Amino acid sequence: MTFNTEHGALEQRLIDHILKYGPVSFEAFMDAALYDSKHGYYTNQRYLTETSPIGTGGDFFTSPTSHPAFGALLSLQLEQMWLNLGAPDVFNVVEMGAGEGVLCSDILEYVQRELPDFAKAINYIATDRAPSRDSKTVFDSSMLPNGVSGCVLSNELLDAMPVHRFIVLNGELLEIYVDYKDGEFVESYGDTSNPEINARVDPFLGILPEGYRGEVNLHIGYWADSVAAVLERGYAITIDYGFDRSELYKSTRIDGSLRCYFQHTLSQNPLFRIGRQDITSHVDFTAVDHCLTVMGFQRIGKPSQQEFLINLGIEDFLKEIKIKETHKEISRIESQENLAGVGSLINPKGLGSFSVAVHSRGLGVEPFPSLSGIDRGGYLTEGHSAPLLSSSTARHARLLRSSNPFSISQSDFSVIPAWEEIFSDEI
Repeated sequence: MTFNTEHGALEQRLIDHILKYGPVSFEAFMDAALYDSKHGYYTNQRYLTETSPIGTGGDFFTSPTSHPAFGALLSLQLEQMWLNLGAPDVFNVVEMGAGEGVLCSDILEYVQRELPDFAKAINYIATDRAPSRDSKTVFDSSMLPNGVSGCVLSNELLDAMPVHRFIVLNGELLEIYVDYKDGEFVESYGDTSNPEINARVDPFLGILPEGYRGEVNLHIGYWADSVAAVLERGYAITIDYGFDRSELYKSTRIDGSLRCYFQHTLSQNPLFRIGRQDITSHVDFTAVDHCLTVMGFQRIGKPSQQEFLINLGIEDFLKEIKIKETHKEISRIESQENLAGVGSLINPKGLGSFSVAVHSRGLGVEPFPSLSGIDRGGYLTEGHSAPLLSSSTARHARLLRSSNPFSISQSDFSVIPAWEEIFSDEI
């Protein structure tokens, strides 16, 4: 093998493979770029460099890193789920795609502080395909349990799964492959590599314009298999950005939803900064519903994150933070930072636009017990305190710090932008 010093080790391996075997599917390319065991984006960030791709020093934000209120509100919903199952002695919460374990930490801390009865029952298992080195809380996905009762939880997991890409040319559906020519990675087109790609897209082919590009995530089926293997009875909460299929393959979404993030800067060129930038695409929630239904799940609801958190009582947390400032229990800057973080979770143009898909399995016949996040059956925050940034041991993004690219001087925190708002899918 001849090593080109202009390319990194991962790029060179991809080049050698392509030159020997021909173009690779974009799914295989994206898998290597994100999850290569030594030089993939997540593996390199978390395992080798011991840095996080999330937050002000990384490439993007997530709800858990924006404020511990996200974990607190999920804790309250999880407690209600536990009660709905009859308050068993053990309630397993299995988080897939736990990353650095921020959500795990925030949930367990809030449960211990505010929900003493639930604290005796909760058993939290956090897993990730690329866990941080020496993590004491997040384990490799091979450690997933089997046949438990409780809840399988994920936040922004499905959008990070490798996807196949397609293009419509002359009314025909072709797959986009990655080739290497004249010293650079380039696209090439060919027959689809899996009939399921055609099955997903063909119903929309007649309305898609020439040159239309899109993505198909076949890993959702494998994920649903894993969820079914893990959960015998209980709930699945899947939080992510995306659409039902009719919206995902909308004719006006001509460039698809594939996005790359590097130091809070958006691009649409995944063939650049290979292994050093995040690559993501919007989730096909029709596939989520279908794949889980096949495995015996039923969908309870799919509100937006804004609706879900408001139903749980997030506005009580906002009011409490303002009262604490009025009573001089926290400083004005502390109040502002906390209001900014909590407010970002329900920003309808940012994190608040995410979908919260809730499914159940093994609950018996309908009607199912009420879930406040879905049905707004009463704020679960009543009688519970709002968490503060200073009360959490996990690291969170301080949205008003001068080093933060999203820092603002406005006093109206309802309009604070999140990275999803600034880098929307409509570009």
